[in-house]
Formats: sequence, C-alpha cells, structure tokens
Amino acid sequence: MVGRDCDAGSGGRVHVALGRRAVKGALMSIWKRHFRRELKRLLTDRRILVIMLAGPFFYAFLFGGVYWQGRVREIPIVIVDQDNSEMSRDLARALLASENLSPAFFGASAADCFEAAKRGRAYGCVVIPKDFERDILRGQQGRVAVILDGSNILIGNMLTRSISAVIAAYRAETRVRRLMASGASRARATAMAAPVQAVVRPLFNPTSHYSYFILAGLVIVALQQVIRMGTAISLSLDSGSAARAELARIGGHPMTVLTAKVAATATLTLPAAFVAIRLPFDLFGSPFHGSWWLAFAILSVFLITQILVGYGVSGICGSALLSVHALLLFSVPVFTLSGFTWPSYAMPGWLEIVSWLIPMTHVTDAFRKIALIGAGLQSIWPDLAVLTAWVPVSVLWGYWGLKRQTALRQ
Repeated sequence: MVGRDCDAGSGGRVHVALGRRAVKGALMSIWKRHFRRELKRLLTDRRILVIMLAGPFFYAFLFGGVYWQGRVREIPIVIVDQDNSEMSRDLARALLASENLSPAFFGASAADCFEAAKRGRAYGCVVIPKDFERDILRGQQGRVAVILDGSNILIGNMLTRSISAVIAAYRAETRVRRLMASGASRARATAMAAPVQAVVRPLFNPTSHYSYFILAGLVIVALQQVIRMGTAISLSLDSGSAARAELARIGGHPMTVLTAKVAATATLTLPAAFVAIRLPFDLFGSPFHGSWWLAFAILSVFLITQILVGYGVSGICGSALLSVHALLLFSVPVFTLSGFTWPSYAMPGWLEIVSWLIPMTHVTDAFRKIALIGAGLQSIWPDLAVLTAWVPVSVLWGYWGLKRQTALRQ
C-alpha cells in the first residue's frame, strides 16, 4: 500500500510538472507568434522601415556633415582705418592674421559695416579712429570701436573672443616696444607689460570643437523621434477590426503581446541605433573616451522606454497621423528642456524640475560624460537611476495604449 501511495504521489507530481511545462510551452509559442508577427510588420511596412531604419542613418550623416568643421573660422569682417598710420596698419594686419577672421573689404566708415551686415557680407566691423597712433605715442589709451552683428549669437561670441584676443595681444606688444625703447630687455619688458598671465587649460574638449559637444545629442534626439513615430504607427495598425481579430486568434495576455512587440522592435532598432550613434565618432573623428558597452547600455534603457512611450501616445491619439503630429509637436520642447543646449540650472525653478524629470535630460548627460569625460558607472548612476525609474512608468503607459488600441482583455 505504501508503495502504491508513493507511486501515486510520484505520478501526480510528474503530471503536474508536465502540465506546467505544457503551459509554459503554450505561452512561449503564443509569445513567439506575436514576436514574429510584429517583426514581419516592421520589415514589410515601408513607412515604418524608412522611419525606424533609414531615419537614424540619415540624421547621423546629416548632422555629421553639418558640424564636420567643428569650429567657425574665417568670419568676414569690415575694417575701417580712419587713421591710416603705421600703427593702425599693424593692427589691421594683426586682425587679418587671425584664423578666425577674414576681410570682407576695407570700408570708409561704420555705415559700410551696417550695410554689409544687412546684405550678409560681413558679421562685424573694427573701426580704427583718426589720431589712433598719435594718442598711443602721447601715452594715452588708443580706442578701437568694435561693431558686431548680434543676430547670430554663435558668430557674435566668436568675433568677440577673436577680436578681443588680437587687440589684447597688440596692446601688450605696443607696451613692450615702448619699454624696450626705454632700455628694458624684451623679457623684462614683457613681464612688465603683462605682470599677470592666465594659463587656460580647457578639459575634455580643448579645441572647443562644436561637433564634439552637439553631435551625439542631436543623434539621440533623432533616435528618440524615429522610434516613437515608428512604434506609434505600428500600434495604430492594430486598431482595425482585421488586426484585432488576428490578435484574438493568436491569443495571450495583453502583457504577453506587449513584451513580444517591444522585443521585436528592439531587435530591429537597437542595432541600427548603435551603429547610427557610433557613426559620428568613427566616421567624423569625434573622440570617445569612455566605454561603448556602458554607453550602449544607457542608450538601450532609454530607447526601450521610448518604444513604450510611442505605444502610449498611440493609445491617446488613436490614428497614426495624429500620433505623428503629436510627437513632432513635443520633440522640440523636450530637447530644449533637456538642458543640452541651455543648462537646466539657468531655467526657472519649475522648468528645472521638469527638465530633471524627462528621460532625454539624463541620457544626453550620461552619454556626453561617457564620451567626452570618460566617465564610468560611478559618475552616471544618478542618470541611470532616473532612466530605470522611467521603465515601469513607460510599461504602464505602453500597456494602457496597447489595450486601448487592440481592445485586448486580460
């Protein structure tokens, strides 16, 4: 009897184990069918294929080409020499020797500068007034008028730095010559003319190369946009009666459908995203000092949340067209609030809080630290923590969007 009871108990456990395996196998079969269905759609729908696969490479090449030079050089300026003396000509030659400045033409008055700026021929003007040399020789301060086109902040700032550096060097050299004429050696005259010398050592981007700063951020913004748009369009296609009937035939819990769709989308888009984000560094020579594996891990967490956000937006908007319009509407504000081009701490208090909450702020901050500073996990874990916290939020949003579009029930 004891042996029979043992056999019966063992047989029961075997049947339970086999039953569990059968259930797991059935669930996995359903998951695989949803995965293959979504992957097939992504690969056969031309709109989605162009947006999610061609889009990242298009933007990577476009942004890389735009910022290839990295620095603004040879900015055209107008030089107005009203003194026409040896010293004024020396200053004009010093200005033109700067790699950042280029002569548009020599004007007769400041009015020529205004006219040139209106026509786009020049962005600045240096006016050397009459009696410039006489004032300096008398020991008085020579004055130079610098007029800048402030409508372009980037060029205006570059002109300010470049012209100021040339004039400062010219002023110091003039004082050195006067001291040497009084009998001082050049070394002594140089020390007296500039008793304090600032040694500036820029870290992480010593050449102030603009593409090193902006390029990766722009590509990440593009990746966010194309992935959101592609997933929103894909889910909107499941709102039709035929698609809903097909999903019902396959069966499965809505969460099973969601994970299969996310996995299929990630399988297709993550490799493309990694290649697109690396292109600017390998093809255009941008430096990368950190770990690519860490950068890809951060980017993967971010992009998976964006897949789910795309589903959530689709659930709100309903149609593919309205979803795309909504995503385009909010893409620029999100990038502006990310603190990438304007620091978050310089924003009003409530906007600074909003900036801290959005994922874009943390993925661009972490990626820039990894690429330019060579930061490790110990430096970027706060960014990773916020991105990770967004995962359950985006899962809930995407789950709601999926149920709303497909009418699936638990």
